[in-house]
Amino acid sequence: RKSTPPKPALTGPKSEQLKTLLSEPPGATVAELSERLAWQPHTTRAALTRLKQSGIAVEKLDALDGTRQSRYRITAAGK
Repeated sequence: RKSTPPKPALTGPKSEQLKTLLSEPPGATVAELSERLAWQPHTTRAALTRLKQSGIAVEKLDALDGTRQSRYRITAAGK
């Protein structure tokens, strides 16, 4: 099993941390976001909804690697 390097610590308000994670090219699943932000999945989904309502363009991407989990990311126009 390969060891993956630890992910850098996030700083600042959780909303800014969420935007940072969603700005990464592959995007992130609700499960990944929940783990990194120490949120419950329903809280993560609500935060994604609030981002969309605030006018930030959040794109829903197809799942990777045959999983059923959609990925989300902020589009270039939404930054």
